Amino acid sequence: MQVPLFDPLLEIPYYYPCNFPLIHEVLKRQGSTSSLALLANARLYGLPACSDTGLVKTYFNKLDYEEAVWLQKGKEEAPSFEEGLNRLRERLREGRLFLATGSSYRLPYCEDYLNPKYIEKLVEPGSRLYLVDHWLAVYGIENGRALVYDPVPSRYVGPISLEAFESFWRGNKSIPELAAAKRKEELHSFGSVVIEAERRLGDAEYGEALRSTLATEAHEFLSGREIRDGERTYFFGHAVSLQLTKKLHLGMEGEDSSLAALSAFAFDMRWSRYFFRDLLKEAADRLGSPYGELEAEFAGIVSEWEGLHRLLQGQAANDRARERLLRFGAKLEALVLREHKLYEKLAAETRTAGLFRKRAEKRSDLAAAGPREAVARIVLDSCREINAYRGARIPVELGERAPLYGRDGSLDSLGLVSLLASVEQGIEDELGVGISLSDSPPVSSPGSPYRTVDSLIGYLLSRWPKSASVM
Repeated sequence: MQVPLFDPLLEIPYYYPCNFPLIHEVLKRQGSTSSLALLANARLYGLPACSDTGLVKTYFNKLDYEEAVWLQKGKEEAPSFEEGLNRLRERLREGRLFLATGSSYRLPYCEDYLNPKYIEKLVEPGSRLYLVDHWLAVYGIENGRALVYDPVPSRYVGPISLEAFESFWRGNKSIPELAAAKRKEELHSFGSVVIEAERRLGDAEYGEALRSTLATEAHEFLSGREIRDGERTYFFGHAVSLQLTKKLHLGMEGEDSSLAALSAFAFDMRWSRYFFRDLLKEAADRLGSPYGELEAEFAGIVSEWEGLHRLLQGQAANDRARERLLRFGAKLEALVLREHKLYEKLAAETRTAGLFRKRAEKRSDLAAAGPREAVARIVLDSCREINAYRGARIPVELGERAPLYGRDGSLDSLGLVSLLASVEQGIEDELGVGISLSDSPPVSSPGSPYRTVDSLIGYLLSRWPKSASVM
């Protein structure tokens, strides 16, 4: 028993995790056009992100977007191997791949197989690693064997014994030596994942999804958001580059003189850019100009990030270390500016593409914050959008004191119209309240409400419908 016409990818770039090739095969079998680049960037793998601990990784869950392109419908856990096999066979009879989660430590074709280093790296004191489930796809069962597809990192398609599959499927939490490892409580035994297309993508819809993904990542990069969650702060897009610049300045001042720490941060800056480079290449292949030119320019930017990392490698005396930091700083400043300009070009090119949808719960979060706080956040977010997409220079760092229009403001009449339209849409989308500003007082009138962010917020609240629950 096996799914028909299964011909999976095996040549996969090394930086893709194990789940994306499997999701790709599932969506293809559901009749949806797919690519690894789109799947990864739909979770914003191409957006630089880090936390205030210096850890550079993806933090899609900290942003306020719904899942785009593909949906993970949750994990299932069977109570026993036998019941799990029954579910697996049912899925195969339907012609569907079965995505199983477990431990690569138990896979006989894998380099992790019974490798003591697999255990040691997860339990050594101070380790920042934590337990995760490894995914593979089962595409058949025959003659007492499971037919599995495990593309990353093993590039394996073929049979393993049901005994070996059971050992894998019991997962990491069944390995006694890993009892002290982090996040064991998040693991499953006999676990499986159900993936569905967010909507079926034909060729035209696929092009739209590419442009929407590019637009969202460009928007987030230029916005440079900092998000506070508990005691941690998370940085996105351009803000991550500024964090590297901050680390450099601390090193120059002697507060953090470790070239190794700075080099490690620069090394990690490459990963998101590999995924974004793939997305631009996909857009160039599918959509043509000007994405081909943007892809070529971005490839050069990626090479420069790699060169920055190499500049700090190796041992050096203290005097040479400072010289290296100076050279690093000069190159970093130029590279950050060059990258920002590329994203501005991309934002302008995709300005008519829709961004990913916001999560519904954000509306309740904003409402819970109180009416003024909710409106202030929407107005400031709109200011950031206008800065990114219209080339405005609203000093959002001043918060509600930021000038908008008039003697001290940076907006012309067209920019103000764009800002008000964005604010209207934001209030409608995030709070479900319709406010029309088409009959607002002229911009030149005495006491114009458009002078500052604060005066605009006050004006919006004065026009708030009495029936709106947020008030």
